[in-house]
Amino acid sequence: MRDLIIETQKFVKSNRLILFLSLLGVSLLCGIISLYWQFWLLLGIIVYIASIVYFSKEIYGLLNIHVAALSLLVLHALPSTILILEGEINLDNQESLMLFSSITIGLIGYTFGALFLKKLFSFEKKENTHLSKKLNTLFWLAYKYRYVLAFISGLVVFHWGFVSMSYQESVIYRMETPGVIQYINSLIPMVFSVLIVAMISIIGDIKKHKKLSLFSYLCIILTILSIIAGQRIWIIALFVCLILAFQPYLKRRHMLIIIVLVASMFFIISGGVRYARQGSSLTENIKYFYEYLSNIRNMNFTEIVWGLSDFTIPFSTFITLVKNIPQNIGFDYSAPIKDLSLFIPTIIYPERPLPYNQWFVKVFYPEIFARGGGLTFYIIGFGYLFAGPIGVFIYLFLFGALFEWFNKFFRMVGDTAGLFLYSYFFVALFTFVRGHGFASFIKYCFMYLIIPLSLLFLTILILEDLFSLKRRYKTAK
Repeated sequence: MRDLIIETQKFVKSNRLILFLSLLGVSLLCGIISLYWQFWLLLGIIVYIASIVYFSKEIYGLLNIHVAALSLLVLHALPSTILILEGEINLDNQESLMLFSSITIGLIGYTFGALFLKKLFSFEKKENTHLSKKLNTLFWLAYKYRYVLAFISGLVVFHWGFVSMSYQESVIYRMETPGVIQYINSLIPMVFSVLIVAMISIIGDIKKHKKLSLFSYLCIILTILSIIAGQRIWIIALFVCLILAFQPYLKRRHMLIIIVLVASMFFIISGGVRYARQGSSLTENIKYFYEYLSNIRNMNFTEIVWGLSDFTIPFSTFITLVKNIPQNIGFDYSAPIKDLSLFIPTIIYPERPLPYNQWFVKVFYPEIFARGGGLTFYIIGFGYLFAGPIGVFIYLFLFGALFEWFNKFFRMVGDTAGLFLYSYFFVALFTFVRGHGFASFIKYCFMYLIIPLSLLFLTILILEDLFSLKRRYKTAK
């Protein structure tokens, strides 16, 4: 150690001029960057590309959890950034500076968080761990009883229907029904969804037979019908599941082409699904969906970009915050505490602080809030509301570390169960980008991922016990 210190001192003494000029150059560059938002924009692009190249070497390649998370952060900012550069969205120099510096700092914070956890807890794949064996056994049991799960899912669809509530009905339902009751009512459709059965069948078929069965195709068709009926986010889940399942048989360049093409189609389909939700039945939804796709060639760019509103609206909330904080509203340094309070049900804590997406609507769009409407909230905006660019760095650092932990977990599980869990988790990345905070995301993962999957696997174990008991009874007889 002492020799290392001595050698370092010698290096510093012999290279003082170079070190001084390097420090001066970096300081000058930082000064320039701090004054011009254009440099922050350029730096953000460089950081994003460098991170994508680095993380895409990890498990699942271009659909790696870090690549997906960073890409969604950029994708939500891209349409509005283009409009800003074209002058369609007016920002002064200071606002542009805060906007693009926060995004870039967020990308850097996320990358640092992921690398920090990766280096802090070095991970090597341990084959055949107890948890890995158990989860993979549970997956194959689920595949074994996929027809039973499909039957239960059919009963659920028959009871609840394909078509979700209209926007007006959903607003009334949210205003009149406590959150705990809403969650309990939605739990069975989550556990026995057509999407879950389709994922189990697709992954099991590919791993076992290297091709899809007729049952998998039927599940895919039913999932598509559910998407048209209003489950738009299932587009992503189904696509990711198919790509990851077929990945061993696709070359990297094929993967990139498929991802770009499907991502482009996603915006058109997403707009079509939104248009289709005007219908009050599945038949009307299909009719409106076909009508939308038939008229695409006659639409202008703005009408097609209507399907992009899920990306532009969250970012618009961030722009509003930049325009008003700290000029008109101070930073909310208690945001992490308020975020943690969301773990407490409103039945127990009626005066619980509002989730920040609702807070935003109440402050900036009170008329929408009064009628029960809401807006999604860009995660970088949440960090900015907390403490400006520093808050953005802190929150994205935490998410980078959390997702690296998930990455290690999926690798540890491995095989079919790891693929299934990651495909199911992938949708949560949209909640991350359009969520309310770090604690809120953990709450979401617990309520909408861990509990439904636990109940699913519990059902599988009960089915196995029942069928085993039936087999023993027949043998004894």
